[in-house]
Amino acid sequence: MYAGARSEGLRFYMTPAAVRAAARSGKLVQVTSTANVQVDDDVRYPYVRPTTRTFLTRFGTQYRLACGERLVVTSGVRPTRRQPANSSKRSVHPTGMAVDLRKPEGHCLSWLRQTLLDLEEQGVIEATEEHDPAHFHVAVFPSNYRRYLAARSQPAASRVASD
Repeated sequence: MYAGARSEGLRFYMTPAAVRAAARSGKLVQVTSTANVQVDDDVRYPYVRPTTRTFLTRFGTQYRLACGERLVVTSGVRPTRRQPANSSKRSVHPTGMAVDLRKPEGHCLSWLRQTLLDLEEQGVIEATEEHDPAHFHVAVFPSNYRRYLAARSQPAASRVASD
């Protein structure tokens, strides 16, 4: 993930002020709760890269259709200086390319694991199932994701904001 963020030339935001400035300039965009995606109340920085928000919008719709419930986002961008104690020094959360998703149960857990694995095999994301606390960490590779969308549908690809 870290090498992918570096190869994309993504900026690692160090401070809350840097995150706010990136949001004002459009480099980061806000993730809000919708009919298909729920942003957990504890998310301190509900911002991600534009391609990551597009991923969440599309993936949330698919998740809702498969599971009948909303996809829950538990973390977006996290400034380097605000990373939790258990985070990796090579975390990509400070770039806004990563989100954490609540770990569901039953059929939804099987669907989520398989669908993330399918997308990972196509090189558009990298996903890790974490256990303490239980969640899925998903990093969306902007260039690969834009190519993935373009290969599937020109109208959808044209709506993807450029990073």
